[in-house]
Amino acid sequence: MNKFKFYGAIIHLFLLCFSSLPSSAQEQTVLEKIDKTGLLEVGIREDAVPFGYRDINGDLEGLCLDLIAVLREKLKQKLNKQIIAIKLYKSTLFNRFELVSDRIVDLECGPNTIRELPEYQIQFSSPFFLTGTQLLVSIDKAKSINPNGSLENVNIGVLRNTTNEQLMADKYPLANLVQFQGVTGRYRGIQALRGGKIDAFASDGILLVGEALIQNLRLGPDYTLVPNNPIDCEKYGLILPNNDPQWLSFINSVIKTPPVRNIYLDWFGELAPQIQSIQLFCQGKNGNSD
Repeated sequence: MNKFKFYGAIIHLFLLCFSSLPSSAQEQTVLEKIDKTGLLEVGIREDAVPFGYRDINGDLEGLCLDLIAVLREKLKQKLNKQIIAIKLYKSTLFNRFELVSDRIVDLECGPNTIRELPEYQIQFSSPFFLTGTQLLVSIDKAKSINPNGSLENVNIGVLRNTTNEQLMADKYPLANLVQFQGVTGRYRGIQALRGGKIDAFASDGILLVGEALIQNLRLGPDYTLVPNNPIDCEKYGLILPNNDPQWLSFINSVIKTPPVRNIYLDWFGELAPQIQSIQLFCQGKNGNSD
């Protein structure tokens, strides 16, 4: 045999054998990885009250931490393990999808609107929360800012690179949008509202309520959300790696359990009826009961 043909045959055989070997990085499911390592890796926001944020002492708090705690207990039961460790990663508006798509984390928990994002290797869980876009305004301006009108020349603060920004731009082209960005964007936006530099701040209602509470704004006497029912409705889902139906099915099963539903009551307390009212409105608008 010609030596070039011989070497070519060897190389072809090597490549054939190599390509037929299983790739653990590609074929290993999240549950298999956790079973093997005993480690659950999670992305958590630090700028999204009440889902994930830093308190006055700098400690990480949030509804998502409680949800992850429930998830860990369910994982221990499913995998028959005494211990499941959790490693947290800081997620932001700008890296949340990459963290999951690049398989750095097993899931990301935050105010993530369920939508099609073909540029990322991700999928969303079933909805774990329903909310929608509202405007935080001072009581003095509540009567003059009508979301059913054009909001012409109204200065509205928005977080850059969010579905809220896009909604405001599409629905109110005559309004003046003022962009805020970064981890402290929502905080600075509401500070601008307090200082009279903008007339309103647009975001998901639940995030506005959370930030208002953190900043000691008095909802009712001094500030309010308009309209009473949100301008649009959004479903929040956990961000998960795609092509892993086993992990998706497990996460969805946990979301439906009573311990997860009880988390909302613990977090929202007296505000629970208002939060539930918005969720019922959005369920009716969506025509389902997710």
